[in-house]
Amino acid sequence: MPTGDRAESGRTSVDLVMGVVLFSLMVVSLYQVFIPTLVLSRNTTERLDRQQDVRLAIDRLARELQETTMTPPRLLTYACSGPYQGCIGYVTARVNCTGQFQMTAEGYPNWQATVYVWRDTASNELRRRCDASTAFPVSAWPPATLTPFTVVARDVAEARFTRLAAGVEVFLRERAPGALRSGRRYQTDFVNQTVFVPQNR
Repeated sequence: MPTGDRAESGRTSVDLVMGVVLFSLMVVSLYQVFIPTLVLSRNTTERLDRQQDVRLAIDRLARELQETTMTPPRLLTYACSGPYQGCIGYVTARVNCTGQFQMTAEGYPNWQATVYVWRDTASNELRRRCDASTAFPVSAWPPATLTPFTVVARDVAEARFTRLAAGVEVFLRERAPGALRSGRRYQTDFVNQTVFVPQNR
């Protein structure tokens, strides 16, 4: 009788070990399937966030650039460097840059303030400053003060404003924080490049 119990106990131990091995193989297989899917999902979410951020930044600048003028002293792009990139200054006829659009009695825009937009290279932020003290951008970058400012977009890897014959080309490249996978870092970039034509003179 004891011999039968030992044999039964041996079979139970073998069954238990085989069950643990099979369960481990199943867990490893599921891990190999789901981890790449989770990484892909995270990268897709990051990319969609960056696309939305770029679209919002372009939308914030679109109205101002379309309402301004191409007249040289009123719209200037700058060759900025060091802590600045993609620097532009242009006038607005909106009180404090956000209020009612002002017109003169003759039907021309009554320029109220100057808007400066630039990329801060240390923080990778696209920043915007309203200077209500003048309706003429400074002739050389940087202006006397760039504070206070608002952040138009974050994680901006590159920004350019190019003055064309009939408009202003805006180039923004945003980078999402990299996702780790297999010890390697993957970056997600999104580029938006468009031209705005100022409608006023």
